[in-house]
Amino acid sequence: MYCSCVNCRRARLPGQDGQATAEYALLTGAVAVILALVTAWATSTGKVSALLDAVFDNLIGSV
Repeated sequence: MYCSCVNCRRARLPGQDGQATAEYALLTGAVAVILALVTAWATSTGKVSALLDAVFDNLIGSV
């Protein structure tokens, strides 16, 4: 059976087994590192605490 789509041909290449899993793992690791860096920055600046304090003060003040 002939498959004209590029992805179908690429999926049949030898030695490609597990490549999508490896790419997914690398991407997940990169996202985790970026998230850790953003979290470290946000907690060190105190901006998140200030934002949450402002939100809760506003909520409590409106009740």
